[in-house]
Amino acid sequence: MITNSFDNLWLASLTPEQHARTCDYWYVMTHNHGPFTAFRTRAALDAFLDLHDLRLEGTLPDKQGEHASMRVTGAVRHACHSHPEEMPTGREVLHLSNGQYTRGVVVEMPDGPVLHYLNCNATRPVYDHTTARRMIDAGAFGPLPPALSPEDRPY
Repeated sequence: MITNSFDNLWLASLTPEQHARTCDYWYVMTHNHGPFTAFRTRAALDAFLDLHDLRLEGTLPDKQGEHASMRVTGAVRHACHSHPEEMPTGREVLHLSNGQYTRGVVVEMPDGPVLHYLNCNATRPVYDHTTARRMIDAGAFGPLPPALSPEDRPY
């Protein structure tokens, strides 16, 4: 199992000019001044913050398209597994890994949640990209939709 902890996070809400240079993102999160993740909707951002028990140190503008930048308190913690039998039980959520939406399992620990997932070389469930994006944009990382069969996977 490989574990990673990402702290020193910052969030920016984008102006229309900045938004136009992204893949339809309105909110971007950085880790140590490099890109970390991004969100198309406020609902997706709020669900991500809740999933990882993160807090904003400022207030986002009520109106989408107004710029703001603030520190994010907490850490995103991941545990990557090589074998399905290593996966713990917990709350099942969608997780984007190596361009695929796959199954993540959130385990609550005393120092915060940890999101476990199988690496891209393991046999793992994969979910339809469009369905997963719609769910996350609506603020829902779960319950999981039906997994794609190996024949239905585009890659």
